[in-house]
Amino acid sequence: MDKERAAQTRSVHTMADIARLAGVSASTVSRALNDSPLVSAATKQRIQHLARQYDFQPHVAAQGLRLQRTQTLAVMVAKQPGNDRVMSDPFMLELLGEIANSASRHGYDVLLSQASDEGQDWYRYFISAGRADGLIILAHRAARVQQTARLAALGAPFVVWGPALPDQPYCSVGSDDYQGGRTAVEHLLRLGRQRIALLGADADCLEMSLRYEGYVAALRAAGREVDPRYVAQSLSSSQAGYEAVRRLLVRAPEIDAVFASSDVMAIGALEGLRSAGRTVPGDVAVVGYDDIALAAYCSPPLTTVRQNLTLAGRLLVEQLLAQIDGMPARSATLATDLIVRRSCGALPA
Repeated sequence: MDKERAAQTRSVHTMADIARLAGVSASTVSRALNDSPLVSAATKQRIQHLARQYDFQPHVAAQGLRLQRTQTLAVMVAKQPGNDRVMSDPFMLELLGEIANSASRHGYDVLLSQASDEGQDWYRYFISAGRADGLIILAHRAARVQQTARLAALGAPFVVWGPALPDQPYCSVGSDDYQGGRTAVEHLLRLGRQRIALLGADADCLEMSLRYEGYVAALRAAGREVDPRYVAQSLSSSQAGYEAVRRLLVRAPEIDAVFASSDVMAIGALEGLRSAGRTVPGDVAVVGYDDIALAAYCSPPLTTVRQNLTLAGRLLVEQLLAQIDGMPARSATLATDLIVRRSCGALPA
C-alpha cells in the first residue's frame, strides 16, 4: 500500500494531474488552491484535500506563465507635497500590512513603490512592462485624478484607496470620512466642549477635506459657526501636529478641545499642549483619527475614530483580483467607529 501511494505521489506533478483526479479543469484547480470564491466550497475542499494527500505544491512561476500573469500586485504610494516620509507613517504601514496579508492569502506577492514624479506613466511601468498584474493606488487628490484617468482609459486593472469621487469610472475603497469627522466633533460637543479646534484641513487630501466637512456639519447642527482661528492646516505627522497646536494656542488660547485629522497629528498635539502647560483632558480634550496601534498607549490613551483596515486591505485586494479575472468590481465606503479613551475626558483618569 505504501509503495502504491508513493507511486501515485510521484505521478502527481502538475495542476493537470490534480484536475484529472478531481474531475475538473486545471483552471478550477488553480482557483481552488488560491481559495477563490468562484469555486464552490465542496469542490474547493475536494481539490485541497487531494493536494494535501499527494503533497502537491503549485509551481508559482509555471502557473504565472500559463496564465500570463506575474502573481504580483503593485501598490503605488504617491508622495505627498511637503511630506517625504509618507511611507513611514504608522497608518500607512498598517494599511500596507493588511494589503500584503490579503494578497498572500490569494497567492500573490506585493510590489511596493513610491511615486515622486506625478508625470510618471504607471501603466507603462507596471502593467505593460510585466511587473504586476494590477495596481492598488494610495494617492492625494492631484496624483489620483491624473493617474486614474489614464489607467481607466486604457482598461487597466486598478483600485484606489480613498473616498469615491462623483461619477468616477473606476473602483475605490475608503472610509466614511465625513461621518467619522462629524462623529468625533459631536462626541466632544456632548462632553460640553465649547471651543473645538481642528488640525488638518489639506484641500489636496480628500480624506482630510471630508473630515473637515464633518467638523463643520457637527458645529452647525449644534447652532455654531466655524471660527477660522480654530482651524489649523497641518501635514499628517507628529511634528506638524505639535507645531500646529502651538500656533493655535497663540492665536486662540481659549480652545478647550482639539480634533486632529490623524492620530500621528494628535500625538504631536498632546506633546504640544503639555509643553504649553495645558493638561489633557482637563484643559483641552483631544480626539484623533485612524486608531493606529500606538493610540492606545499614548499618555493619556487617545480617543480616536477607528478605520477598519483589515476589511479595507481585504476589499482592495479582492476587488483588484476580480478585475484581473475579468469580473466587475464594486466601490465600497466603510463605516468608522469612535473608540473612547481617556484623552477626551469621557473616562476617569
